[in-house]
Amino acid sequence: MQVYQRIANPYMPQGTSAQTNAPTPMYAPGELGCAFYDPDTGNTVLRVKLDSGASASSPIGAVAAGQLAFWKDQVAGIVTNDKNQCDAGPSGAINRVAGVFQLAVTAAPGTTGTDGNPVQYVCDIVIASKSFNVAAASALAGAQATADTTASVARAVYTTGVNTAPVSQVIGTFLSGTITNSKAPMQVQLGSFVA
Repeated sequence: MQVYQRIANPYMPQGTSAQTNAPTPMYAPGELGCAFYDPDTGNTVLRVKLDSGASASSPIGAVAAGQLAFWKDQVAGIVTNDKNQCDAGPSGAINRVAGVFQLAVTAAPGTTGTDGNPVQYVCDIVIASKSFNVAAASALAGAQATADTTASVARAVYTTGVNTAPVSQVIGTFLSGTITNSKAPMQVQLGSFVA
């Protein structure tokens, strides 16, 4: 599990991390790559930038709430929903899940900001939650969840053998075997923050 620096007093343009969808340049650039607890949602989230290539025309499509976020550049704090753009490659994406998207984050490919750099959107992805609906292909109550890299969707699957240690990064534990609207409730545990 990754441990991140803590944002003591996060700037939330919409008042909650569940709605953070702000274009760069950032109001508080030092918050990028840091985590905080949002009492509004009960989730611990990580502040990142969405890769500008995560658009509707990409193989995975535009970001949707509940999709997995893969690291594209962890040092720069950039994530993507496209496993093909993961910094470890498509097959390595199973071990490079950064978090879970809370909303459909905006992508602005080909747009340059006032600072001359490509516009990317800042968002807060879930890294720890007692219950969060995650995009899933399969679910089993009590089973550990890992990334599904066999499909063109950024989603989770349960690991076979509930008592067997998974061979890849664990995203969390499914709370139910019921999938509704392609999502299943999960206890997410991908990261935390230092005080």
